[in-house]
Amino acid sequence: MSDQSIQQLCLLFTEREKILKSLTSFEKTSENKNFISKEVFKAVAAINKTTVKQLEVSLKCIEDKMLSIIAEKTKLNQQYRLITSIPGIGMQTAIYLLVTTKGFDVFDNWRQLACYAGVAPFPYQSGTSIRRQNKVHPLADKELKSLLNMCAICAVRHDKELNPLCSLSSRKQVYINGIHFLKFRFVHYKFSIYLWF
Repeated sequence: MSDQSIQQLCLLFTEREKILKSLTSFEKTSENKNFISKEVFKAVAAINKTTVKQLEVSLKCIEDKMLSIIAEKTKLNQQYRLITSIPGIGMQTAIYLLVTTKGFDVFDNWRQLACYAGVAPFPYQSGTSIRRQNKVHPLADKELKSLLNMCAICAVRHDKELNPLCSLSSRKQVYINGIHFLKFRFVHYKFSIYLWF
């Protein structure tokens, strides 16, 4: 796979993140509505509305460009389609995963990817006397971990097969453990896609 395509995707994804942060900051202007005069707020709101529209157009252009880069490369396109076929996985997570793994060429197996994403549990013990609950390592790709977490929550809400695994009506710890399990399984499913090529 062409490194140039991955580099382009990486750069575009970074630009997309910048635009999303800018959009969030412009939306926070409405918090000042009750603390300043209506005339001042109206003038600022009009400027912000124009800026937000421009940012949304730029965001759409960037997303279209990323999808066109993926469509040009057969292998990248097949991997993208397979990743997004997993319940809960969207465009943002799929592209970030392709960029991070460089088309699944960086990691040898799914366990390495799970460790990198910070979703693989490690035993917390010392000798025979200290044995505590398994924990994930704090050194991880926080962005990927966050995206996987949102995907797991989305999958639980919309997939009837996964819903009983971590029902919101059950205890909080059971729900959290179910989400961690789903994140772990997502990595396994995604890496198995690489083995098909």
